[in-house]
Amino acid sequence: MRRIGLFSAVLAVALAGGMSFSAMANWQGTWYYYNAEGAQIGKWTAGCGAADGRWGDTTHANTNKRFVQGCQSES
Repeated sequence: MRRIGLFSAVLAVALAGGMSFSAMANWQGTWYYYNAEGAQIGKWTAGCGAADGRWGDTTHANTNKRFVQGCQSES
């Protein structure tokens, strides 16, 4: 009985850690904002360390936007 309890506790901690890591990686990426004509007017990167930041029009009122998940290096 003691082994089952220990196994259950270890499994619970491993699952919680895995879900936490997955949730942490899901919000890393870049929002690209476009005007009505389709020209890019802003960009907001979050969760990518030195690449974090925003420029241009990144208001929440702008519904013409696209999210790209993950951190990409500028080239």
